Amino acid sequence: MLKTKGVIRLEGLAMKADDRKLVLRDACREISRIAAGGGTFQDVTNTPDFRAFTPAPPDVRLKDEGRTKVGEESGPFGRWLLRQPEEGFRAGLIKAAEADRQFPKDGSPDDVRSRLNACGAEGDMFEAVDDAELDWAAL
Repeated sequence: MLKTKGVIRLEGLAMKADDRKLVLRDACREISRIAAGGGTFQDVTNTPDFRAFTPAPPDVRLKDEGRTKVGEESGPFGRWLLRQPEEGFRAGLIKAAEADRQFPKDGSPDDVRSRLNACGAEGDMFEAVDDAELDWAAL
């Protein structure tokens, strides 16, 4: 067997059976090396079946699609609102809630809206409650 510039040629067809096996083994090794097989023979007739892929088990940290906690599961809306940082769109609502002694801490978003209505709050406060309710419901 001669190797010339990356080409493998088999010299002489009239080889003994043992020589043919050695030449075939060498040819397989060289082809595997060239094909990045790591020096082992790659059987191209027996490819892995990628259709037999088994997906990983579902992540328990992820919620079911469309599932949100109800009020009893995520805690009272009023207490959740008071724990939020005083920044952004809700800053005025949170400051007013902290200053109001009758603020419904254990109430739902509707209870907070009722309290704001009784106090004569502006429309921005109701928009802030709507925004906060969406975040609270997404927990």
